[in-house]
Amino acid sequence: MATTPALHDALLDFTSRENWDKFFALRGDGDSFEWYAEWPQIKAPLLSMLLGEEGTEILVPGCGSSSLSEQLYDLGFRRITNVDFSRVIVADMLRRHARVRPQMRWRVMDMTNMQFPDGSFDFILDKGGLDALMEPEVGTKLGMKYLDEAKRVLKSGGKFACFTLAESHVLDLLLSEFRFGWDMTIQAIASEPSSKSAFQTFMVVMVKGKMGVVRTIKSLVDQSAEYCNMQQANAVIHALQNENKIRESHNSGVDILFSLRDLQLGAIGDLKVIVPGRRRQLILGEQGSSLYCYKAVLMDAKNQNETFVYHCGVFIVPKARAQEWLFASEEGQWLVVESAKAARLIMVFLDSRHASADIDVVKKDLSPLVMDLEPEYPEETDPMPFMMASDGVKQRDILQEK
Repeated sequence: MATTPALHDALLDFTSRENWDKFFALRGDGDSFEWYAEWPQIKAPLLSMLLGEEGTEILVPGCGSSSLSEQLYDLGFRRITNVDFSRVIVADMLRRHARVRPQMRWRVMDMTNMQFPDGSFDFILDKGGLDALMEPEVGTKLGMKYLDEAKRVLKSGGKFACFTLAESHVLDLLLSEFRFGWDMTIQAIASEPSSKSAFQTFMVVMVKGKMGVVRTIKSLVDQSAEYCNMQQANAVIHALQNENKIRESHNSGVDILFSLRDLQLGAIGDLKVIVPGRRRQLILGEQGSSLYCYKAVLMDAKNQNETFVYHCGVFIVPKARAQEWLFASEEGQWLVVESAKAARLIMVFLDSRHASADIDVVKKDLSPLVMDLEPEYPEETDPMPFMMASDGVKQRDILQEK
């Protein structure tokens, strides 16, 4: 739907609450607005996921003035909660629907910081919300916060349907954030024959499954009819092919080098739980969040019945010793774990990138990174130690206790 110059100017920043309030105030009361994907085009694919589930708890984040919720309500889906951070539009939607759709709920709420308990909803329906948060100047920060919240409030087995233009930066975020523990399907939404839109809308559906499980994406894009933009559709198909190669590699049994974000997303299961004998290689740190990147190995002691001095420790291996059998081989690393007397040991390997770095700087840089790898020990109050290889493993130096 076209906008006037005044409306367009009001939305120079799609992430600004003030801009959205101004936009909705200029548009006036009582009129629905769809940025893309009108109800006739999305009705069939959407209902195919909701058919026979009228009691489903549905969340519509960033609802705006779309008619989507009222269409679903009138089909029998009564348990719909709509949230938007614009008080102007929530007040308008309440006035519009309070009498004719009394069971529909409306909340003034920031979708990146939702005030709902974990596992509150069976179905989350996003129509352009993620796209609006992914302003190039903002980067992925708001998008990641929103997706974290969406995952949190969705029940196990629940579905998250995202209608998006699937621009590369948006699709890349969706593919990586839902790589571990989610079933994923994507399809193109057919356009109206009379539509002159230059953009193709896609529906990406994620189903919340078991943490750590990696499944290839089911693509219906090349089976969908009447693209309005074949170049856009082909870019999505290419991105899905590349992503599925990544996912297949995770299932191949090869020793994958994980990022910290991968682990936070559940790539190896619940990090708060010790899994005896678990060993995973990873990269700690990234540009913009730390001074350096570090190659590391996370290892959970094989025998958890032992008496440990620490529930979790960090063992720094200097570059000069990194190639020694004790630190370079898996067998040697397990000996280090045993000697360190830690239920979980995070071995960090320094290399040429850290040659000029003071060890205190390295410790400070590593501290926030390893915090996310600490297992949950309710009875443990001792701080996590930083150890470093000295003349012998048993003569390790305690660098810091956080």
